[in-house]
Amino acid sequence: MILKPHDTTVAYRCPECGSTIFSVVGALALSGDIIKLKCTCGCSELVMANAGDDKIRITIPCIFCPSPHHYVVSRKLLMTRELFTFPCAYAGLDILFVGTKGEVMKAVEVSDKELNSLIDETELAGVHKANEDDLFVDEHQRDMVLFVLSDLAEEERIHCECEDKGDYLVEITANGVRISCKKCGAARDIACVGSTIDTQAILDCTDLYLQKE
Repeated sequence: MILKPHDTTVAYRCPECGSTIFSVVGALALSGDIIKLKCTCGCSELVMANAGDDKIRITIPCIFCPSPHHYVVSRKLLMTRELFTFPCAYAGLDILFVGTKGEVMKAVEVSDKELNSLIDETELAGVHKANEDDLFVDEHQRDMVLFVLSDLAEEERIHCECEDKGDYLVEITANGVRISCKKCGAARDIACVGSTIDTQAILDCTDLYLQKE
């Protein structure tokens, strides 16, 4: 099936405000060189540009990662499917939806449920959250750190000085996240303000080791 340009809908989530932005890509599908879909909050945009050889280069903001994802895809592929989705390679959840309006709406609804379920599970399976009313300077970095800690805790890859399994507490601080063991007192502070060095280190780690101060 070949979709008409005005029937081709795209949607993505803004990593800053969390809104889902819907639009059509008729101009790009016809002859345009570039389309930018900007969130109404002004903090993110999706870019779709001609890449030559009838391909489209897409830059997608990600609600999980500090940097956008880049894809190059055949224009024909996008225009011959009722739904085409692009996932975040790290989180495994879709971050861009392209297709007919109806299929895109349904896919976004399903993805929203998956995302809400993921957020509901951030108690980290034995790790308790504290000070939830405290605010991050960068809430996106906070959410990503909590997501990573959740995975590490579930896989029992957080280590402290306890001989048995630790009892971990996650606290949202003014500058980031603090994770500590209530049994042995070992802890780790993760900065989430300004530079993303600490956040990237957590993103890349396979095991997290807490130490006594």
